Amino acid sequence: MRGVVAASVIVPTYNRPGVLEQCLGALLSQDAETPPFEIIVVDDASTDDTAARVEALTADDRVHYVRHRANRGLSASRNTGIRRARGDVVVFLDDDIVVEPDYLRAHLARHAKADRVAVVGNLVYPDALVERSNCARYLQTRGIGYRWASGRELLDFDNLHPRFLGGGIHSIRREDLVGIGLFDEAVRFYGYEDHLYAHRLHQAGIRIVLAPEARATHLDAVTVAWFRAKMLQAGRDGLAMLRQHCPDFLEETALPTLLPVDWSRDRSGRLLRKLAVRGVLNPVTVAVLERWASMTDHIGALYSGMIYRALNAGWILRGQKLRRDGRPLVRYGD
Repeated sequence: MRGVVAASVIVPTYNRPGVLEQCLGALLSQDAETPPFEIIVVDDASTDDTAARVEALTADDRVHYVRHRANRGLSASRNTGIRRARGDVVVFLDDDIVVEPDYLRAHLARHAKADRVAVVGNLVYPDALVERSNCARYLQTRGIGYRWASGRELLDFDNLHPRFLGGGIHSIRREDLVGIGLFDEAVRFYGYEDHLYAHRLHQAGIRIVLAPEARATHLDAVTVAWFRAKMLQAGRDGLAMLRQHCPDFLEETALPTLLPVDWSRDRSGRLLRKLAVRGVLNPVTVAVLERWASMTDHIGALYSGMIYRALNAGWILRGQKLRRDGRPLVRYGD
């Protein structure tokens, strides 16, 4: 019979055994002061040797492997893990994240100090990647713990806006998670699924807090093309999902200016902003900026965060024009 655990770490995965092994290796190397925990690997029907490679790690009784017969998406994979979790605290970790030795202890310490909180870890990209990629450098600045000083001063790290919750690097008490009804399994594609989940937490009175001491490294394959695919997917599927399920939350972000022009409902100020953004970020301009970003990605002296912000918005605008054909633009592990 398995013993009592303080935390259940849920790691969904699909066709990425290499980074998964690094993720699990770091979890199994948590320091000696870490309370007992379990790791639940949910394999979303991988087609490679993921099963065999995880099997080699299950000799450690902290590792448990579950496999879906068919690919069901990230939300369903997380729910599978939740239903098998025994810990009072559930920790969600994407399979391409490598945590520091005190990571789980830092999360549990935050939960010991306060009830009804969702704790967000402090995520960073590898130094070598940031040094050689302007795209990675930009994404690094978007991390909640690594924003510029003026940006940090405007944030309350003990009561963050829901948009700052990272689904693959946070923890929450299991009873609070079950109380909001788990993850919406109808959400299968990348793009604002964490926003939707965090909005539900916020509505339930659960505060979102940052644990800067819970450090981890993101081994994502950062390229301009990969970033583009994510933002196109967010525009095609994610924005429509937010409009449908939580329009009030959407209004608290910078996204409304990127929504389609509504001549009958948009007030003059918003209408002008929408038209101005579309005029500046027209297809030709976005294509030129994308080409420039791709050509200069490895030249740090030519870095411009403004260019990447413009591309981010331009790709979301374009994504809304794509046909929603039920196929993902972003699929991890392929």
